[in-house]
Parts: sequence; structure tokens; C-alpha cells
Amino acid sequence: MVISIFWMINAIIYAPEIFHWQWYVAVDEQITKYYNLFDAPLILLIFYYAFEKKIFLFMILSFAVFEAIVIMFTGFNMTANDIIIGVGSLLCLGLNLWGINKFFRQINHTASEKSYMFIFAGFIFYYGLCVDLIYIFKFFHFSSSEKLYQALINFTAMILSTGLISYGFYTYDRTEYSNL
Repeated sequence: MVISIFWMINAIIYAPEIFHWQWYVAVDEQITKYYNLFDAPLILLIFYYAFEKKIFLFMILSFAVFEAIVIMFTGFNMTANDIIIGVGSLLCLGLNLWGINKFFRQINHTASEKSYMFIFAGFIFYYGLCVDLIYIFKFFHFSSSEKLYQALINFTAMILSTGLISYGFYTYDRTEYSNL
């Protein structure tokens, strides 16, 4: 449920940008900065629920402190946002790779574990695109019209990742599949 709410908010945030609604131009940067503060901590919260390890609660707290320190030194601006997104995306990408590795090391998998596999794969796809395409393009300034492409890539990645995750939930987390 947390995943669904999180990405629904993501879709709502990026929809005005894709359709070029003028009222959104004035608030786009502020909304993006606030939204991105919650991105990595929510993924860490999902990992906490999936693995029930207290280290993830510590990581949430540590990342929140990291965000506060970055904002303290750079201000609450797009520079801080870029740093927070970059570190958060790399952290989430690494955790998802760890989750998949942990999954493959098990011999027998429950339906919930199979569902988590699709969740992690969806997150890897999404964060892989964010880190590889959007974040790198932002720092190397490949194009003057990069914002439109970033929104398109992000929206496409979000839809495909949501589809992959939804497939995992639909296929493996239904009661008639609980004996798989």
C-alpha cells in the first residue's frame, strides 16, 4: 500500500509537467524538493517491512540526518535536492540489488517472497533509470531541453516499474497462490 500511495503521488506530481500546465511552473521546484526528501526514506521503510531488520530504521534516521546536514550547508535548493537524490538513488539501487541477492540465496520461496522479488526488480528498474539517465544527464548538461526528457523518462520508468510490481502482487500475493 505504501508503494502504491508513493507512486500515485509521484504520478500526480509529474502529470502537470508532462501536460505543460502553466500553474504548475511556479510551484514545480518546491513540490519536487519536498517530494524528494521522502523518496529514499520511504524505500527504506519498505525494506524494513520486508525484512524486519532494525538496521533499516537506523538507515532511515541516518538518511534524515544526512538530508538535514546537506540542507544546512547548501540551503533548501535544487543543489541540495540533487545531492539528496543522487545519494538516495544509489542507496536504494544498492539495497534492491542486495534484496535480490538475498532472494536468490534462498532455496524455497513463499508467495510473498516471490512478490518481493518483483518489487525489488521494479525498484531497480526505476532507480537504475534515475541514476543512469536523469542524474548523469543533469550533471553533464547534455541538452538544454533535458527537463522534458527527464519527466518523460521518469514517468515511463514509473509506469513500467509499477506494472512490474503490480504483476508480482497480482500473481503471487493472492490467497489462491499462497501454497506456491
